[in-house]
Amino acid sequence: MITIKNPEELNQILSNVENIALVPTMGNLHEGHVELIKAAQKVSENIVVSIFVNPIQFETQKDHQKYPRSLSDDKRILKTLKVNFLFVPNAHDIYPKPSNIKYKLPKVSNELCGASRPGHFVGVITIIEKLFNLFKPNYVVLGKKDYQQLYLIKKFISDLSYPITTIEVETVREKNKLALSSRNSLLKPELKEKSLELYSAINKLAQSVKTLQMKTKFEHQTMLYLIENGWKVDYLEVRRQLDLKRPVPGDTHLVALGAAKLGEVRLIDNIEFCIESSN
Repeated sequence: MITIKNPEELNQILSNVENIALVPTMGNLHEGHVELIKAAQKVSENIVVSIFVNPIQFETQKDHQKYPRSLSDDKRILKTLKVNFLFVPNAHDIYPKPSNIKYKLPKVSNELCGASRPGHFVGVITIIEKLFNLFKPNYVVLGKKDYQQLYLIKKFISDLSYPITTIEVETVREKNKLALSSRNSLLKPELKEKSLELYSAINKLAQSVKTLQMKTKFEHQTMLYLIENGWKVDYLEVRRQLDLKRPVPGDTHLVALGAAKLGEVRLIDNIEFCIESSN
């Protein structure tokens, strides 16, 4: 595995490498990331994994510093998987001057996770744009756990006509159904089992909503369930899969999404489901 530390090295090493599959991460790799890499390996022999804890997508400097990092372990995992290239830049290499993205994100970027994390998705799309322009990948591999992020990156690719194919990978879960996340390692041991309540709430919401008329009632009920169990809920909503807008009569392909804090750790999850048409 070749480790690339800055854009200058990148240009030298990858100048003649084609058919790149990019797996962008913030490190602290787990089985979910492993599945992303395995999906990338199905379409290309040239896998690039980036590890960069992007400072401009965090709400506070404290949150950025607190994000779990495990580069030595990450490298061992990547070598075992026979990944070709690892990109580990520092913030100055990526942002030698203040970032300024010209792309106007869609309105939904300020809803759901965007409502409680202003500027978060601008930070996400800024680093994605930089990675796309640096690597010019043929594929980008993304997980469905970050459902809103996945949608916004796919829309960014479409809006700017990048010749990049998005490969979506299903959420990988622990035995108790908790969605794997780098932030899970921040959970106190006594809260680990309790953390599955978020999945339970979202699953219950997805199973309860049989028609759009039932949506608001069950959104409210499941949110109360979490609040009564000590969670600080950002949102718990049903949206349509296509564009994350609120569903209207005739929409059948929906997704239940939620974000909530357990102690100091913010967790997100989602479940796709379908209902019969109300037309």
